[in-house]
Amino acid sequence: MKKNRIIRFGLLIIGFLFFANPNISIFDILPDCIGCLFVVAAIFKLADISEWVGEAKRAFYVLFWINLSKLPATVLLMWMTGSSVGEDAMWLLFAFCYAIAEVIFGIRAFSLLFEAFAYVGTRRDGGNVMFAMLTRPEKTLKRGGKEKIRPAKYLRLESVARFTTVFIILRTVLCTLPEFALLSSHDSLGYVTPEGMALYRFRPMLVAIGAIITLVIGIIWFARIAKYTVHLSRNSEFFGGLYDEYLSVAKTRVGIFAIRRTYIFAALATAAAFFSVDFYLDEINYIPDFLAAIFLFAAACAIANQVGGAKLLKAASVCYFVTSSVTFVTMIRFVSQYPYSAVHKIARAKELYIPYAVSNAVTQIAFILSFFALAAVIMRVVRAHTGINTVTGVSNSSKPLVKVYSGRAVRLRIVTLLAGVMSSLY
Repeated sequence: MKKNRIIRFGLLIIGFLFFANPNISIFDILPDCIGCLFVVAAIFKLADISEWVGEAKRAFYVLFWINLSKLPATVLLMWMTGSSVGEDAMWLLFAFCYAIAEVIFGIRAFSLLFEAFAYVGTRRDGGNVMFAMLTRPEKTLKRGGKEKIRPAKYLRLESVARFTTVFIILRTVLCTLPEFALLSSHDSLGYVTPEGMALYRFRPMLVAIGAIITLVIGIIWFARIAKYTVHLSRNSEFFGGLYDEYLSVAKTRVGIFAIRRTYIFAALATAAAFFSVDFYLDEINYIPDFLAAIFLFAAACAIANQVGGAKLLKAASVCYFVTSSVTFVTMIRFVSQYPYSAVHKIARAKELYIPYAVSNAVTQIAFILSFFALAAVIMRVVRAHTGINTVTGVSNSSKPLVKVYSGRAVRLRIVTLLAGVMSSLY
């Protein structure tokens, strides 16, 4: 039996699992953004030989960013509603906006995925296996001396696609409708009314009912789509042929895969820069630096086979992860008991603050070393892809691209140094 590696069906099923759970307002128990990454990873290779699959992959990328934005939105929402009692209705506004976005882009992503499967099966002679799965064979039954034929039963691709659309709509509706109870406690002028508080008190129960119904429908949906996916995975001969086609394409497109690794490196490095920014609310940094360290390490792994110098970035990012984790723990220990103003007044507060301040200073040193190493790797990537004397109009300069980007790398080091010093002084 030929081994199939063109679609990672196990990753595809895991990705679907992340979509099968209910949302509680804008809280997602199993984040859909992680599910999107699993689906993308599962079909990544197939997208190289099918533009239709490539469209589905890009649609799941868009859905990933929409769901990922829930994290900062949740922090912002908790801060807004926590600072003002009268802002509870903001939960409804955020839930309603995300519900619309998830319905539109979720249906589009899954529709493109199913259309891609149908297209691949049609154009590459996948046969009926891509469109229908036999769940119950035809059988002749004898009842009362008469024979009756029980027709075969199929699980069809179009049926799975329709059920997926229905599930996405029901899931978003059931997580949004209970939030309208937040409006029931106010009259048309915005004043709280005693009679309106009655429905408001039932909001937790309505949320629970919506979540239970969504969970039941989600389990049914997941069982159907997982069953169909397992059915596809058993057609090893067809998908093995697609993998052979992929290998023949990969051998002629070495440059494409090198550029893709560079894109991945750039995306991970950008994410690391984003998560390295401190975001303090009530003296707590809600974007811990160890997230940036994880992305830096992943960026080093992504580019390690293409350019040298990644070992230093890996080592620095590991140190950055360890020190920032210690800083986060000591920060939580301190701010959970004392405000900053207590450091010069209470001995116990000073005892908790000193480890926090020292570990933060060490973290900033690791932060500076990590991003200095990142700048060095970036310059290696520039030299590998542009050469030494390449001049193009993209840089808006007559200088070689190496000199243009070396200036930007210097600015990156300067900003990194200033950010580390300012964080330590703060």
